[in-house]
This record gives sequence, C-alpha cells and structure tokens, in this order.
Amino acid sequence: MAERPIRSVASPPLRMVADLLADPAASFAVKDVALRWAARDCVDAAIDARVLCEVFEAAVDRMFGGAS
Repeated sequence: MAERPIRSVASPPLRMVADLLADPAASFAVKDVALRWAARDCVDAAIDARVLCEVFEAAVDRMFGGAS
C-alpha cells in the first residue's frame, strides 16, 4: 500500500495578511513572504504558493519514503 503524502494540520483560516503577520505561531519566513507578496496580484501569489507547496511536499515525501 502506498503511503499518503504528509499534509499540514488544519488550522483556523487567516482572513488577511495582517492576521498572519500578527500571529505569533507563524514563522518569520512565512511572514516575510506574506509581507513581500501582499502587493502582488492575489491570483499569481496563490498559484506560486501552490507550486512551492507541491515542491516541498514532494521533498518531504522523498525524505521520509513517501510516494510523490
């Protein structure tokens, strides 16, 4: 049986970039990207975020022997 890829734990939705920037649980790296991407077209930013998510999820899957 193929292992399922690692997925993030569900968290409450953040409505705005300001909420993310104020969240003490958010990493500095995420806050930095959110702050720099806030001025971008939101559709382009969402597409780029999805691409990064897929790339890093695949890397985690490979690291821990999951199927990508």
